[in-house]
Amino acid sequence: MKYKIGIVNSTSFGIIYPEHVKKLEQFSEVERINFPADVSEKKIINTLSDFDGLIIGLSPLYNRNILKNLKKLVVITRHGIADSNLDLKAATEFGIIVCRFPLEIQRESMAEYTVGLIIMMARKLNQNYEFMKNEIWGKRIELVGIELKEKNVGIIGLGNVGTRVCEILKNGFGMKVYANDPLLSEDEIKKRGAIPIELKELYKISDIITFHCPLNEKTYHMIKEEEFSIMKEGVIIVNTSNKDLIDEKSLIKYLKSEKIGGYVEDAIEITQIVKENPLLKFKNVVIIPHLGRYTYEAIKNMGEVTVENLRKIFVEKELPKYVENIEVKPKIPLKLSS
Repeated sequence: MKYKIGIVNSTSFGIIYPEHVKKLEQFSEVERINFPADVSEKKIINTLSDFDGLIIGLSPLYNRNILKNLKKLVVITRHGIADSNLDLKAATEFGIIVCRFPLEIQRESMAEYTVGLIIMMARKLNQNYEFMKNEIWGKRIELVGIELKEKNVGIIGLGNVGTRVCEILKNGFGMKVYANDPLLSEDEIKKRGAIPIELKELYKISDIITFHCPLNEKTYHMIKEEEFSIMKEGVIIVNTSNKDLIDEKSLIKYLKSEKIGGYVEDAIEITQIVKENPLLKFKNVVIIPHLGRYTYEAIKNMGEVTVENLRKIFVEKELPKYVENIEVKPKIPLKLSS
């Protein structure tokens, strides 16, 4: 029996490494599907009703009603880390396995990328390029940057990626690394190489602030008027987590006042990238659409884990090792992974 697997709105799975699709085809029929942004629930349900497995991108939204009506669907796997477009609770209720990755897969790519963004903003490389492109010469004094050595960097979220960022900045650049993570004890933060600090103090002393935390009720707009007001003059903020961690209205206010030395955001969806975006008016702002994990190494590893998760379920009849909703009762009989 061959199962049916859909690759839905994924711009990365099987593109650079088509062998991943070929491996799926050994035990399933594979179809690539691309829904427009305004796709209706009815269209999604009708199109996906006979699929056993889905490899999904960041869109469309898989809400409760859609998942309830995908009667054959056994498993959903994201070719990425975030699952914000998926109702995990509903998936669990309806017996749909949701697969994930070992977080280490994107650790190096995201950490190196973050450090690269910090260097870009510290040395104003984006503005330098704009000057060169527009043949503006003799104004190098406007492009004076800062050295990273002995500067204070505040890391919000010292998990998988944040810890690696800490290692690189501390050991590679000689920076003073401070970190806040409510899930870690002070001793654990110290073990990971950072100095534990309260958020308010982190905002006050940091020359650079970088985010590596999830969006939830507590972190939504965690940076707003009050937080910006106590930051250092010229602070550089790097956000590779989620745009909604920061109140954009307050951000714009402090960009206009020139208190913020630079802001880079790699946490935006394609539908949010528009010419009218007020952030794009500032020369010291860079907005990038979720490119942090886009290395050959990370995409290759992600594809291999995706294939293995699906093979475990449909060929070996085992629950994969990397499952987001481990409490799910699958629609087909599965053994626990060995």
